[in-house]
Amino acid sequence: MRLTVNLRDDLYAVARSMARAESISISEAVNRLLQRALAEPRAAPRRSKNGLPVVRGRAPFGPDDVLRIESET
Repeated sequence: MRLTVNLRDDLYAVARSMARAESISISEAVNRLLQRALAEPRAAPRRSKNGLPVVRGRAPFGPDDVLRIESET
């Protein structure tokens, strides 16, 4: 399948380096890198003590935060 994508410079450099090292096209290098990434096992989501999944990326909030948000609505 033919597709046009925009790669960040650092990702393009990785694909180009792999292509040169393995004497393959950049397109084939991108295909192999994607296949490799998709084949890696995914880590199970972390769970808290109560069994709920833990979502990373935000600061924790508590009852005071809930009350503050409720008062804003």
